[in-house]
Amino acid sequence: MKILKKTGSILFCLLPFFLALGIQLLVTVAGLAVRILFMIQKDPSLVNELSSPAFLMELTSDSQFLAGLSAAYAVMAALIMGFWYRKRFVPKNRPRRKISAIINPAMAAGLVLLMAGMQYISTFLVTILAVINPAWYYTYEELLKSVGFGDVTLLLALYSVVIAPISEELIFRGVTLKYAVRAMPLFLANTLQALLFGIFHGNVIQGVYAFAVGLFCGYVCLKGGSIYLSILFHILFNLWGTFAPDILFYSGDSPVIHLAILAGAVCLSATGAFLYQRGVENRSLPEG
Repeated sequence: MKILKKTGSILFCLLPFFLALGIQLLVTVAGLAVRILFMIQKDPSLVNELSSPAFLMELTSDSQFLAGLSAAYAVMAALIMGFWYRKRFVPKNRPRRKISAIINPAMAAGLVLLMAGMQYISTFLVTILAVINPAWYYTYEELLKSVGFGDVTLLLALYSVVIAPISEELIFRGVTLKYAVRAMPLFLANTLQALLFGIFHGNVIQGVYAFAVGLFCGYVCLKGGSIYLSILFHILFNLWGTFAPDILFYSGDSPVIHLAILAGAVCLSATGAFLYQRGVENRSLPEG
């Protein structure tokens, strides 16, 4: 009986992941249907081209439209997961906390350093995976182009920097992690949510570095005791990834310089984690 209950608790941790996939599928199908209807309304002859590969290619090659679909999905997921998180894990009579009760200067500095270090570590992971299998990198690059990262628009920036971090944190470090820590040890719970976060991205390159970043998002949330902290970390990470100039990254082929940058990134991340942990220890924070 205990084994069945434990298995049920672990399987329940997967529910937010599959619900998020369902919401994504629903929004995508609905968005495509609405777009097709509007296109047919403007040009009724398009009815004869619905099964044409060229028509389908045109339909899915509009980066602004794809960014809009992604934003619509993320907003819907954030609302649903936010409601779930609040109803299930936030005490009804808990008083509002001041910002100083959630984060202090040491924690903020730690998050910035940890984020910067993880950016360079993620870049190394991408490079290694591209060498192992160039096709993985090609798929990743084409995906970024399809949603418009070659020319970042206001909608894409809002989605990448604000909407997606809030949505993904509520799904993975919010609902999923909260259930997981009740069903298994902290290390396994954090690993599970990071693994699901990686799988959710749907390609190897993003999946691997999302897994690595997800582990640290989980650490930030668990150690700091607040989903707001992992949201902030995620926002900072995506802000850098979206707007950081190329000059901040070395593109040469010197192995010595690459290893020096990697060592610096590890030290930066370790320093950030140390500052963050010290900041948490010097701040009293109720669970939640």
